Amino acid sequence: MRWLAAGAGLVLLVFLAVPVGIIALGTLAVAPAVAEQIRLDPCSAYDTTTLAATTTLSLGGFGLPRWGTPRYQSLHSPAQSIPARIKNLYVAAGTRYRVPWQLLAGIGMAETRHGRNNHTSSAGAQGLMQFMPGTFAAYGVDGNADGRRDIHNDADSIFSAAHYLVASNVRTGPAGVIRALRAYNRSISYRNDVLYYAWSYAGRAGAVVDATDPADCLPAAGELPGFDGACPPSHSAAEHGLQPPALRGLRCVKAAFPAITSMGGRGGRPIASSDHPKGLAVDFMIPRWNTRTGNAYGWRVARWVQAHAAALRVKYVIWDAKKWNPAVNNSWRPYRHPLGNTNPTLAHRNHVHVSFHH
Repeated sequence: MRWLAAGAGLVLLVFLAVPVGIIALGTLAVAPAVAEQIRLDPCSAYDTTTLAATTTLSLGGFGLPRWGTPRYQSLHSPAQSIPARIKNLYVAAGTRYRVPWQLLAGIGMAETRHGRNNHTSSAGAQGLMQFMPGTFAAYGVDGNADGRRDIHNDADSIFSAAHYLVASNVRTGPAGVIRALRAYNRSISYRNDVLYYAWSYAGRAGAVVDATDPADCLPAAGELPGFDGACPPSHSAAEHGLQPPALRGLRCVKAAFPAITSMGGRGGRPIASSDHPKGLAVDFMIPRWNTRTGNAYGWRVARWVQAHAAALRVKYVIWDAKKWNPAVNNSWRPYRHPLGNTNPTLAHRNHVHVSFHH
């Protein structure tokens, strides 16, 4: 949550022609800050009307609207695992204020990755849930019952966020959730990131990754990521020259598995039957493929593609010296490259190959 002084808000009004709403608590009025969000996400937009939620997730009778577009952070950073102590606080605060803990976790992920990046922002926001001191003075609560409210205390921060959402009418249905998140941060992309993360923690969107090794950020075991048909451009050079089915497949796999950073698309191959020269195949390079974690991640990718083969027009998949070709049968069979399996590339141990129908 970020707030600007009135002068900065006027600057935004002059240059962006965006109406900035004011939320009042008694005689206190505070205006949401958007400058830092604009800096981080220049494509952020601001809606001045209530967005009608067409799809909701029921969590204990609470209707949580589905994310929309645009998204920003969640396209590059999947939901991370939550430290047990922090999750207990999300659950406790959610129970007290009757809001889904997953929604609080979505905010915590978007703001500080559950405290992993818990630094004072350039706008002055502080604590795990990123409150401005003035806002915390108005809405902060004593979450751990130690007799004081501390903006830097994780319990106080999380319980205060739940309190603020309720004060912003989050419990008035899906439209209320949207309005409350708009009060928290006016960026549409921020709101969509939070909702995407919340659905992820509910097991209905992307995978939750194991954050113990952020450099690799490979998913922990669990359910495969969801598939909603939204496959934004990957901005990878591998997109060039691909036929439409392969292009969409590349984008969809990349959206579901953000840890994949290297892909191969159209190009020459020594085997005449290859689909790469036709622009109908993509190789998804697997991070740390030669470790047990990397191999398991590759199988997650392969089985996700297998599960959505019809929607993605998949012809066949090769991974880890195994091939799945639904035109033959539904089993993974041993695979041997025509030039032999003498190295991990030929054996497809370092990348998942996906061929697509024209």
